[in-house]
Amino acid sequence: MSWSALWGHHTVKKTLLEAVEKARIGHAYIFEGQAGVGKMTAANLFAREIVGCPEGMKEHPDIITVTNARFDEKGGNTLSIDTVRAMKRDVYIRPFLSERKVYIIPDADRMLPVAQNGLLKVFEEPPPYCTILLLTENANVLLETIRSRAVHIRFYPLETQTVAEYLLNRGIEEKRARVLAVMSGGSIGRALELLDDDAAVGLREEVIGGILSLSSGGNKSGYDLIKYMKRNKGEMEMILSCLEGWFSDVLRYKTAGGQISPVNIDKMTEIERFSGLITQSAAYQLCEITVKYRQMIKQNANFPIAVLCMVMDFEEAIHGRNYRSTI
Repeated sequence: MSWSALWGHHTVKKTLLEAVEKARIGHAYIFEGQAGVGKMTAANLFAREIVGCPEGMKEHPDIITVTNARFDEKGGNTLSIDTVRAMKRDVYIRPFLSERKVYIIPDADRMLPVAQNGLLKVFEEPPPYCTILLLTENANVLLETIRSRAVHIRFYPLETQTVAEYLLNRGIEEKRARVLAVMSGGSIGRALELLDDDAAVGLREEVIGGILSLSSGGNKSGYDLIKYMKRNKGEMEMILSCLEGWFSDVLRYKTAGGQISPVNIDKMTEIERFSGLITQSAAYQLCEITVKYRQMIKQNANFPIAVLCMVMDFEEAIHGRNYRSTI
């Protein structure tokens, strides 16, 4: 496995490789980012660099992925306290082949506080040869005493084009690759999950259709879009990704005079039509509104109110600030 297996994340690659090259490897790292964005791939590559894994060796005895099954405990993604205790005993056994030893803990944010507390002694008094990699979607659920003793590496969502290129490299037809890239939210893992999910592709059609309906005016289109979002709250991350991709295409069309290669490559006619109905300023506003409410929803804002306000802001950006007072 080479670093080419990790798509995007150039800053992460540089940071990790420099740590190895300069022999400044920390005893603990937190890899934070959404599921499927590349944390596990990066962890395995970093671990192989740390232990000096020979090219061609599939498994190295000094790289340990910590799971309940690995330490003969019951299954499940939540590490048991018994697994953590077994790992702690193993930590103080010196490496077999390398000068260093690496433990990778997937889904670290699912550890209960009692299990996290069980790791504290290792974090406070780590043996010099040990490095622990905690993989998490949300580092805030980890104990502060753990977070303060680890190097924090943030995995941001990949660019849509990067996800599309990955899919194209796997032989996925271009239009489908671009659609899935938009819906993935910057996660290659999510894009792969969507490959056979026709319902998800239908969701994108509904979202874009809802925005096109807003441009025709009237109260009902806005209410229908609000109801749709509320009904599909569990898919809101994907809905917002679709909105960001759509408004990004519209903005680039407005600023580049139509000379673009859109993310929504199969919707060029609709992009042209929608772009003709709004100003360039409105195109900027629509992108900013989506980012604003995505952050609010991520921070657990009141969901029904956030969705209502977002759609109302969309309407006002499309039709003008005094739009609602005229209908």
